[in-house]
Amino acid sequence: MQSVGEKTYTQAVREGKYDLYVGNLFGKYDNVRTYWEDQLTSIALRPYLSKLVESKRETGKKMRIVDLGCGAGQGYQILTKIDRRDLDLGLQHQRVLPEDEIATYLGLDISQAMVEKGDILFADKPQVQFAQADLREGLGQIKQEHSSFDIYFSSYGSLSHLSRQDLVRLLTDICHHGHDGSLIVLDLIGRYSIEWPGFWAAETEAEKVRQYTMSYLYSESARQQLDIESFPLRFWTGLEVQQLAKELAATTGISVDVAKLMDRSVLVGRHTDTREYNPNLKSLRRLINSLHEDYLRTDLEELILDPSIIPEHPQVSPWLRQLVDSWNILVEYCQHRLTHNFSLPELKGWDDFPKPLQFSLMTIDRVIADVGWMWYGDPRANIIEPQLGYALRTLEYDMQKGWGCGHGLVAILRLQK
Repeated sequence: MQSVGEKTYTQAVREGKYDLYVGNLFGKYDNVRTYWEDQLTSIALRPYLSKLVESKRETGKKMRIVDLGCGAGQGYQILTKIDRRDLDLGLQHQRVLPEDEIATYLGLDISQAMVEKGDILFADKPQVQFAQADLREGLGQIKQEHSSFDIYFSSYGSLSHLSRQDLVRLLTDICHHGHDGSLIVLDLIGRYSIEWPGFWAAETEAEKVRQYTMSYLYSESARQQLDIESFPLRFWTGLEVQQLAKELAATTGISVDVAKLMDRSVLVGRHTDTREYNPNLKSLRRLINSLHEDYLRTDLEELILDPSIIPEHPQVSPWLRQLVDSWNILVEYCQHRLTHNFSLPELKGWDDFPKPLQFSLMTIDRVIADVGWMWYGDPRANIIEPQLGYALRTLEYDMQKGWGCGHGLVAILRLQK
């Protein structure tokens, strides 16, 4: 049986879109993917992974990981590049999970093209293995062939390819197969993203499964000429994940703790640029990519968002408007501070700003003050703009609610047996 999206993924592998590459303005490995999305997944996972790694060290054993819907193994890169702490200026990175502490990384994917690509990319790492598997059937033979894993990992919406029924089957297998303390990392597509307001009102299970494309892999001109495959994805909210965990506990008798819910790419999701599902959006992801590009200056005025793009929803809309307002205040302050000295407490409404906004404003104020003397290297393009990007990323992360308002919804579950 051919998998959903098989045509898209096979073509993407053939065109080199799954080669290991860091940084770009467009495509799969754009700057937002590298400097925002992968980093935010790492930040969310770090405290739970750190605790798990320490417990394994105490037993003298190494980590066992299975990557569910692994693609060409990008999850391995995410898990092994998480720093123990952000403020570390030493020569060598201090990783939470060093590669030599991994006994097994098993990547499972329904796409044979992905499995073969992973074998090529990680040929020099004997602890890394790939196998073809249809996760719609649960863990399948993995239950008999492998002992329990410490982490059941997924990334970038891979498990949204499964219907709710199929995901329940997979997670039920994981509950029985895993051990006390095993982590389950779900990476799903969020339903309340501004990218597709037409999906927000879904009530029935059928309405929560929508046709989706990966048209963002291609340039705008290519999108107009290509016959881009669409395939069904299941869109999720944070509340539904919590309900799912309770359902699993009730049916398996195994406690499933929802340790973390995180919305990722709330305002800069993949389809903000394509506007395929919401033509009213601004190409914001392209602009954020520009902030992180060397020697490329960005028109910051284009980063200002119109709050009217936010659809009406009794719970989601008020919070999204607060985020957009905070985003605009930060961008406007950066614009003004580039040409004027200014005292932050003089900002109208300073005392009422959310704490994440105050912190981001202080960061940008300090950065601009500290680089104003530099003559070389284009400090605006290479220092100030990337730091504005990180400040906006931090603002989005610190204000997110885990409701399913981002392109991605990351859920970290922990088994308690």
